[in-house]
Amino acid sequence: MNTKTLILFTAFFAFVFCAKAQDGEEENLVPNPSFENAETRSLKKYGYLEELCEDWYTATKAQADLFARDMKSEKTNIPKNEYGEQDAADGDHYAGFRAYTKDKKLNRTYLMVQLKDELEKNQMYCVEFKISLADMSKYATNFIGVSFSDRKTIQPNTGDIVKDVNDIDVRHRSNKVMKARDQWETVCGTMIGGGREKYMMIGCFGSDRNMEIEKMKRPRGAVGSQVYDAYYFIDDIKVFPIDAKSQCSCDPSARTEPDLIYGAARVQDENMSDGDVVSNSAVYYAFLKTNVTQVGQQNLDKVAELMQANPDWKLEIIGHCDNDEFNESKINDRYLDMGKQRAEAVFKYLVAAGVNADRLIILTKENTDPASTRPTPLSMAQNRRVVFEIRK
Repeated sequence: MNTKTLILFTAFFAFVFCAKAQDGEEENLVPNPSFENAETRSLKKYGYLEELCEDWYTATKAQADLFARDMKSEKTNIPKNEYGEQDAADGDHYAGFRAYTKDKKLNRTYLMVQLKDELEKNQMYCVEFKISLADMSKYATNFIGVSFSDRKTIQPNTGDIVKDVNDIDVRHRSNKVMKARDQWETVCGTMIGGGREKYMMIGCFGSDRNMEIEKMKRPRGAVGSQVYDAYYFIDDIKVFPIDAKSQCSCDPSARTEPDLIYGAARVQDENMSDGDVVSNSAVYYAFLKTNVTQVGQQNLDKVAELMQANPDWKLEIIGHCDNDEFNESKINDRYLDMGKQRAEAVFKYLVAAGVNADRLIILTKENTDPASTRPTPLSMAQNRRVVFEIRK
């Protein structure tokens, strides 16, 4: 191959790679994410994930397990093995880990892998994996998730690795007991890179005292004795960069829980002047919403009343959004200038309530002037608002 041909060949594949990235194919930072790169000819027993599977290892002396299709051993076979029956979520292999046990001879197990690249500072990532509770597990538990670090963890014993629930980088949103066993259930979440994270650990990070342990009945038709564990199969693990949370399957705009709208009223008392009452008023919003709630309408009715009582005033209507909404606007034009959209909706409401449009000034600060910088859902809701300033 001559130099010219080599350059054209390289350019072609660079073009194809970029085209795939633009089409939305995620760049998975997890090597061997479905455990497919493994030497399974000698796979007959439990505890051989680290020895036979590329890239993956266990964080403690307690070894995790590898399963493969069409194995002669009933211990490691897919789809049917001694832990139950489950086909692979992706490919022909999956791994297994023990999240909890009452068997004093056994221990929890933790999977760990070195990512292809360090997580970039301030970059948002989607993290997800699929798990299924083994049929013969007598227990199910919560506190299952992912922890990232800048160094390889090799704990020289079989002890539990315990973290506070808020220190688990990614877990199920409600930290629920994971008990789906006739299907694969996706655990996912988003996180912001700190710039040094290179290793990823998966397992159960709760203490026995703090975990919610649920006893499970043996499935109808299952043959054999239940194990005194919460044992999970795991497959299809992904970490990839995103611009907005809706690009992750655990998108907050698709969540099933009710929209959170900040409900705290600003402090007002009978000794306040009309100007202070208006300046102390606010309208709050649900995520990615611009419609004025009933509580917001009551606040705007009071603002309109005071504007009519003070005809020399002009009113600045200042719209805001939270950081997640700002990120959504990068990938969906519908959400561009959410703060401005909210200010415009308030403008229309006040005009309909009798305030002259010439006295109203629409401004927007989007996500640049947060009421709270904490990343909690309540704090984010506090930032989704319209506030007012009087010009006399």
